[in-house]
Amino acid sequence: MNRKKIYYALVTVLVLIAIGWGIILFVLFMEKSRADFYGNLYDKGRAPEFSLTDHNGNRVKMSDFKGKAVLLFFGYTKCPDICPVTMGTLKTVTDSLGEDSANVQVLFITIDPERDNQEKLKSYVPYFSESFIGLTGTPEEIDKVADDYNAFYMKEEVVESESGYLMGHTSSVYLVNPKGKFVLRYPQNRMDPLRIAEDIRNIL
Repeated sequence: MNRKKIYYALVTVLVLIAIGWGIILFVLFMEKSRADFYGNLYDKGRAPEFSLTDHNGNRVKMSDFKGKAVLLFFGYTKCPDICPVTMGTLKTVTDSLGEDSANVQVLFITIDPERDNQEKLKSYVPYFSESFIGLTGTPEEIDKVADDYNAFYMKEEVVESESGYLMGHTSSVYLVNPKGKFVLRYPQNRMDPLRIAEDIRNIL
């Protein structure tokens, strides 16, 4: 084998070694990045577009919030426990962000459009924060959004209840980055507001 062939063979080996180390370092970096987040990674691509009515009567689309981080929660105003607790947590999250909260939008999408009309949402959502937006729509619109976001809900009849029925529903909060892509999901066992706020700072 002449010197030229030896030279090319050595270069090829070195390139392959460099590529191998590059892959190893990339994997280690990704694993570290995963560990750095408090929320569960939710790499589902771009958050689906929707058009719903907010608590002020305006039509709102998901794309309206491009450039902001979005915390999205499916619930309903007559929810006796998880919804108000979660909304209170999200209020603490935005308060903890200080000036960065201007780059964050909280969306509350009702899964009970029969009872949660614009007026009902207007008396409920701003109670937690004037910056939060409540969204409703026709049953068909809510069905589609919930399906697009893999959010489960169902009506549960309750005997001798003033509310008539309760709603079983997905209780996780979804975090969408400023580019409109899903990033993280927060189930109810990951609701530390300070750590959620830190996750948001890391994606802004």
